Amino acid sequence: MNAPLQLNGSNLTMEDMAAILAGLRAEIKIAAHHHQTPVDSIQSDRKPEIFEGNEKSLPDVLRDYVRYDGELWPSEIGLLSLYLLLNHSIKHSGLVSEAFVERVLYFVNDRIAPCLHKENMTELSAMSELALILYGEEDLVCHHDGKIKTVGELFRETGLNKLSYSREEASFITNLCCVSTAMSIYALSAASRLTKTADICVAMHLEAIRGETGAFDRRLHELGRPYTSQIEVAENVRRMIADSEFTTERGREAFGGDNGPRCQDAISIRAVPQTHGGVRDTALWLKRQLAEDINAIPENLNPLPGYLLDLLTIGLIDLGNISERRSFRLLDSKLSYGLPMNLVGENPGFNHGFPVIQASATGILAELKLLAVPNASFSKFDSITKKYMCTTFASAIKVLNAISLLDKILGIEMFMSAQGMDLAKAKLADFEFGVGSREALRVFREHVQLVTVNRFASPDMVTAEKVVREGIVLQGVENRIGELR
Repeated sequence: MNAPLQLNGSNLTMEDMAAILAGLRAEIKIAAHHHQTPVDSIQSDRKPEIFEGNEKSLPDVLRDYVRYDGELWPSEIGLLSLYLLLNHSIKHSGLVSEAFVERVLYFVNDRIAPCLHKENMTELSAMSELALILYGEEDLVCHHDGKIKTVGELFRETGLNKLSYSREEASFITNLCCVSTAMSIYALSAASRLTKTADICVAMHLEAIRGETGAFDRRLHELGRPYTSQIEVAENVRRMIADSEFTTERGREAFGGDNGPRCQDAISIRAVPQTHGGVRDTALWLKRQLAEDINAIPENLNPLPGYLLDLLTIGLIDLGNISERRSFRLLDSKLSYGLPMNLVGENPGFNHGFPVIQASATGILAELKLLAVPNASFSKFDSITKKYMCTTFASAIKVLNAISLLDKILGIEMFMSAQGMDLAKAKLADFEFGVGSREALRVFREHVQLVTVNRFASPDMVTAEKVVREGIVLQGVENRIGELR
């Protein structure tokens, strides 16, 4: 078991956050001599006025900001929020009670993950919900021991009592940006998964069309344009198609779909290292900023994370755009160098193939592109406090929505590329795929089978999305050839 993490308010790292997301976190202990910040040293604009002058009880004041219904964000966001809240509370323990710190510590060590509602569209609302869960608001929910439980049920099981807040303490808590920071960390992890998965889709696509691999040559990237992320993408693809007999001149000649030697593939294929690499760079900039924020007290007036989240969203849109163009090319026999039209496995005319499935990717991409306008271009004023608020929280919501849409687009590309690989293999049965792409196909086929006759497409598309979202194929490929970069 990992040694306990001695948290002192200033030593939380992005590696710790990644371990928490992976379920590999160590027990948290509070360092004996952590820093205590006196109240007078904290900025005077923490907005205690949202509580002052209100005759309601403190829980009622918090309830005014919280929506209790609708869909929930992934529970990992709530759990990450607690770690950040604990870290900030330790660093500024003069502003919170010992009982509060002990409550948060109990939650994180027992891996009780607050489930926050998507309807809470501001940081104040989300932090108020987090505060109410810790307080013991019975109708709110948490994830614990593999189940969604109401807070009331959870407190009865664990013997916890309701927590008391002072107004100063509640003001401190609700003016932190723990939830948007947690959402950003979650988005960063998802972006890493998606960029690697997009590389897998490219490797599978190359196998299906017997692609030209010169665009991924090490010399082109390491000597010609030595950008780190671009180099990493090209290396990922080379590793996955290593020893492939399909992506060779011999494979192209044996299949017979080309009219003479192939000069190069379409730009949606040959520009993959540059495009996928650029998306990685946007994620890297966000990671550097978050590495600073997790040990600071992010104010809800800090717009910088929002700028980077907007940029990451734009990068993810481009990842979806180039994926959709690749999947489109698989439908046309001329563009796919001889694969059956519409990827029909048998009996063209009786079987429809993949046009409607690919059209879904086009429609989802259109929805994804609507998220391209940066939230940071709009200033915002809180309708309650009448004060300026940056749009970081809105940008965090938007990037999570973009991730959900991109899961679908890449799922469709993987579905279609797998179909193309099987059709190519049916013609060249004695040829072998690359070590990584072969494993990707094997794992994918454990969940979605080859389409040979018409069947209802929605279940296959949902499963393909799940395979991408849960990193199932990615894990299989990395288990086979080692971690992708």
